[in-house]
Amino acid sequence: MIALIAALALTAAPPSSGASSGGVPALMPVYGVSTDGRGVTVQLQPAGCATLKSDFTVAISKAVDRPTILIARRGAGRSLVACQTQPREVAITWSYDDLGLKPGQPFSLANPLVMAP
Repeated sequence: MIALIAALALTAAPPSSGASSGGVPALMPVYGVSTDGRGVTVQLQPAGCATLKSDFTVAISKAVDRPTILIARRGAGRSLVACQTQPREVAITWSYDDLGLKPGQPFSLANPLVMAP
């Protein structure tokens, strides 16, 4: 799983704060996570005015007891357009099927959970 996280972190666009020691970008912070019948919803820093689910990539370790999910921003994309009132956070929902999980299945999140700005 460490190799999976390192590989995804290397291919993800580094956050605005730059790389952490060792040249690997810091993991993208998550402001909140919730689950319901639709799937897993994650509150993230927006990737521009029209943030889309496709602006992010998700890696999942297939651990039998508890898979780990890692969310990273893809490289600069079409939605990285400045807007007059940039949202502070955006909620993106991935279905259980998107994530290869069964509804209600326990999982861990590799990203750091931090308070929204």
